[in-house]
Amino acid sequence: MAKTETLHIRVNETVKENAEETLGMLGITISEAVNMFLCQVNLTGGLPFEVKLPAPERVMVRSKEELFQKLREGEDDILAGRTSDIKEVFGRLREEYGL
Repeated sequence: MAKTETLHIRVNETVKENAEETLGMLGITISEAVNMFLCQVNLTGGLPFEVKLPAPERVMVRSKEELFQKLREGEDDILAGRTSDIKEVFGRLREEYGL
């Protein structure tokens, strides 16, 4: 099948550079990777991978006392105003992960 169409997309510079490096190790270009991605979209009828947010840090506890201590610390943070606005959190995720 002849390639006659051109895509123009805007991406974060760091994301692009990291992708080029990774794909280069696989022996393919970004153009080839995008073409593969679009073929998979057509074959699967959607995104060819699961889309979800990064998992939050898990709180590991070894005892009931440690669990209650972690809960008290969380409550202290809330009462002291040490919280984050959801828009700020997603903004940081977008910056960090190039979303």
